Amino acid sequence: MGKTDIAYEYIKGKIISGEYPPLSDLSEDTLQQELNVSRTPVREAILRLEKEDFVYVYPRKGTIVTDLTNDLLEEVFEVREAIEPVMAMRNINQIKQEWLLDIKKRLLEPPAGLSEDALREYYVSLDEELHTKIIEGCPNRYMRRLMKNIQDQNMRLRLASTTVMDDDDHTMDEHLQIIDSILERDREKLGELLLFHLKESKKRMKKSFRN
Repeated sequence: MGKTDIAYEYIKGKIISGEYPPLSDLSEDTLQQELNVSRTPVREAILRLEKEDFVYVYPRKGTIVTDLTNDLLEEVFEVREAIEPVMAMRNINQIKQEWLLDIKKRLLEPPAGLSEDALREYYVSLDEELHTKIIEGCPNRYMRRLMKNIQDQNMRLRLASTTVMDDDDHTMDEHLQIIDSILERDREKLGELLLFHLKESKKRMKKSFRN
């Protein structure tokens, strides 16, 4: 991995995690020191992140992390609802039964003694793992490329939300049903369940943003 790629992944990771908050300034000098690289890899990484809508670049003024807005949320889920079920259905036979049974067990049996925050992080991680697995084997490379950016933006939104598990959150049940439909190799059912899950996920995230 080259220096530009390292800088890109480093900066993007901190934006997604929220360590670099929305609308915060990014100092090239500070990034150079943190990464121990010259100005060129940092600038090239920032230009790449600008194309992916993670930062705003203002010539001769500076770089600012993009904001998290309801418009962004709507756009991310519009793409997910249009593309992700198609990718999942095309990949259904490539997902190994052993992995499906393993993640199903991990959903049903989280580690004991986790705090509320740690338990939330645990389920967010499994959510990302599941959604990545069901689309990564899709043979359409253009869909995969597009969804990589969408997944990154979605994770940024997800980590910034204040959603906690409550009686109205049926995320786990939805995930378990999706897993079972893949185990059954039922393409039509998988597409319907995944689309429903995405629509419900958007509602939950929008509610979190309002709160």
